[in-house]
Amino acid sequence: MIAPHHSVFFKLHSFFIIASIVLILLLTSAYQEQETQRQRVLVHRSIELSNALEQIQPHTCATQNRKLHILGFESINGINAQAKRLMLPSFLEEKLRLNNIKVSIYRDTKGVVYALGREHCTMFYRDTAEGQTYYFVWFLFFALMGGLISIYLLLWRNLLPLKRLYEQIKRYGEGEAIPYTPSRGKDEIALISNAFHNALEKQNKLKSSRELFLRNIMHELKTPIMKGKFIVELEEPSSNTTLLGKLFSRMEHLIFQMAQIEKMHAFHLQRTLTPLNAMIATAMERLLIDSQSLQWEKCDQLIMVDEELFTSALQNLIDNAVRHATALPVTIHCDKEKICIQNSGEPLKRPVQEALQAFVTEKSEGGLGLGLYIAQSVCELHDFELNYTYEEGIHTFCIRF
Repeated sequence: MIAPHHSVFFKLHSFFIIASIVLILLLTSAYQEQETQRQRVLVHRSIELSNALEQIQPHTCATQNRKLHILGFESINGINAQAKRLMLPSFLEEKLRLNNIKVSIYRDTKGVVYALGREHCTMFYRDTAEGQTYYFVWFLFFALMGGLISIYLLLWRNLLPLKRLYEQIKRYGEGEAIPYTPSRGKDEIALISNAFHNALEKQNKLKSSRELFLRNIMHELKTPIMKGKFIVELEEPSSNTTLLGKLFSRMEHLIFQMAQIEKMHAFHLQRTLTPLNAMIATAMERLLIDSQSLQWEKCDQLIMVDEELFTSALQNLIDNAVRHATALPVTIHCDKEKICIQNSGEPLKRPVQEALQAFVTEKSEGGLGLGLYIAQSVCELHDFELNYTYEEGIHTFCIRF
């Protein structure tokens, strides 16, 4: 399972959030700077207006309109009811008062409006210079934010097949058959997805051929073995017939173990909640072990396993313990976390890591060298742990769930 902070989607979301925060901070800073600049422009334009009014001779409304229009003050009919009145700088108020001019400044949604009052007329003028850059910061912000969101959505859409591809690989690793849906994209992820499914198709064909070949071989071998065992039973008992019977039984057991290995490598796990009691009893029945050779507690807990494979693992561990025990009975202990199989015996002649490998056995042991390997492989398929200890002449194999 991918940790959230390692996910490429987490990194993409984090980048978008950080970029959005930085953009908002930049907007706030730019907006504050523009407010400062607008205040400077207001003072500067008010001074220009005051100087222009001093120079207007005669003081007529027509002369005033022409002069102020040249400076960028456009005459309007009045002010909006929602306009907010602004405070003039003290020095500017004093200067306008000396010219016998009553000036009020307002700001509405379109910009700054000056209300000039004289004895013979009251005129309203909009400052066109200030309004030209009023919406620049907002325009820039929405343009950048729109571009950032577009890039984020585009990357998220292109990376989304990667998540589906991961889920398909995970399901395939658990033994599920996944449908092949070719991607029509042109990016690298689409090419990887198509290449993966093409490789899966070839792998499935090779696996099917291998399974068919092994099953045919095992089927063909079972027939002469069964006939051989039947003929041996018809013959008079002798040392040769006893030896032949053992050889046929060994070959039959080898075929059974090879079938278990073939199933494990095919990853066909069918997990069900199964009681340990039932699987232990089945393993004892297959091994033809009497109750005096095995002492075990009742294991009532249910575990999610492939019943056939896990029973085979228990069967091999129990068979290994019985065959190598210097004294019976073999004991089995169970709890909610593990099942342990113990037997008395001499120390192993090799490290346990070697004993868990396939076809590693001593000639004097008479085994096939596959029992512990199958148990270890079954545990790995179920994500269980197979642990081994040897203390005070007791071998202990524990499967931790």
